[in-house]
Amino acid sequence: MQYSIEYLSLEVSRLRSLVRYLSADVINNLPITYRTRESFDYQWRDSPDGNWTETRPELKLREPNLVLEYTKLPKDWFPGKRVLDAGCGSGRFSWAMASLGAMVYAVDQSEAGVFHTQRACAEFRGVTVLQHDLTQPVPLEAEFDLVWSHGVLHHTGNTFGAFSNVARLVKPGGHIFMMLYGEPTGRDPGEFAYYAEVEKLRRATCTMSFSERYEFLHRLKGEDVGGWFDAVSPTINDTYSWYEIELWLQQSGFEDIQRTINASSHYVIARRRNNHS
Repeated sequence: MQYSIEYLSLEVSRLRSLVRYLSADVINNLPITYRTRESFDYQWRDSPDGNWTETRPELKLREPNLVLEYTKLPKDWFPGKRVLDAGCGSGRFSWAMASLGAMVYAVDQSEAGVFHTQRACAEFRGVTVLQHDLTQPVPLEAEFDLVWSHGVLHHTGNTFGAFSNVARLVKPGGHIFMMLYGEPTGRDPGEFAYYAEVEKLRRATCTMSFSERYEFLHRLKGEDVGGWFDAVSPTINDTYSWYEIELWLQQSGFEDIQRTINASSHYVIARRRNNHS
């Protein structure tokens, strides 16, 4: 029975992966994509998560340390480096990397997210912000020392396409960091409990307006509402196996692929091979 369940789990993972590739060209015209974008527009425009510099100023103390923890890059690596924040949201990590001394180029599809990122990073001269959909080729050159994408690509409906668009912008010897939702593996029963709760909350809130949904989750989860809204509200929330992500990176010319955090989601950094490698 154990091996039967394991086999079925692997088959489901493979089939889900295939469906995502096949649907990538049409999913942008489907309601689930519109609703996902509208959810993030609401989150950055109308919820406290967007105006984080005033509602949660303590994040200025936390986020730079998270960048160092997630990438495992030393603090003295960042000054003068060119960094792309691919899917900057309201600009928390753009601000953090700018505060570490990096020259940051921040990109997001949400107009409200772009506004708040510009506002949050106004104190830094080396920050540029662009509104752009990552499922479309990004009009930038491959000159970045680090491409950072935290919790973004799995909401696009074309994770591999968006990954390809930003991965090509890493210069030889540079790094890419991503956080992507991971498929539950069964090694930790808590993974299944979490994803089951997320799915139940999606169904319980699917007919609510975004503001009603946010208030519902706030009553249920308190200060953690932002993270839960991010997981529950968007209708596109794809999960991936480590095998698939590792394969993408290898085939795109990356090496030194490392998981930096022991979590159900994948926190991964990799280095693009030098031209002479």
